[in-house]
Amino acid sequence: MEFKEIVTQRYATKQFDGKQIPEEKLRQVLEMTRLAPSAANTQPWKVKVIGDEQTKQALMPATFNQPQVKSCSHLLVFCANVDYAGTKQKMIDTLKKINAPQPALDQVEMILNRIINLAPQQKLAEAQKNTFLAAVTAIYAAKSLGIDSCPMGGFDPAGYAKVLKMPDTLIPTILVPLGYAADTPMPKRRFPETEIFF
Repeated sequence: MEFKEIVTQRYATKQFDGKQIPEEKLRQVLEMTRLAPSAANTQPWKVKVIGDEQTKQALMPATFNQPQVKSCSHLLVFCANVDYAGTKQKMIDTLKKINAPQPALDQVEMILNRIINLAPQQKLAEAQKNTFLAAVTAIYAAKSLGIDSCPMGGFDPAGYAKVLKMPDTLIPTILVPLGYAADTPMPKRRFPETEIFF
């Protein structure tokens, strides 16, 4: 499928048919998501992959009983990871393994030290804006394989963190249910070019 088709055909599915995504296709979506871009390659996210009905049911109250979560094959919970100190060490270790030059190591350290010293809300905002990039990558990766999705911001992050027993450093930020649509898309409505580009 050409990327233009993916972008044109993708829509926010409100009801899935309950059919399970084959494991190999799910693995492909996750691998493409892993390769998502991020500022300075910090990758400040973790993704909880949920396929069991019991957990999806437990999350329904924190999702305000929206049907996408219950009817999807798999639910991806994208969490912003604010543990930039831990990320810094992982990145430096990775760069050392590939014998990156010292200027590259210095640059990573400088960028991450700046983020580490931000106020907590600024640090969270930095992590979340990158997490959205990963979620969008998952949405288009899924569609490229014939899998439907629905980006969801309408949920209670604290409720999700409690049910999923998340550490304080992981903040549920956006949900991406995956599966096969049981509804019909409305015509795509977007502002005209004159409203977007200037």
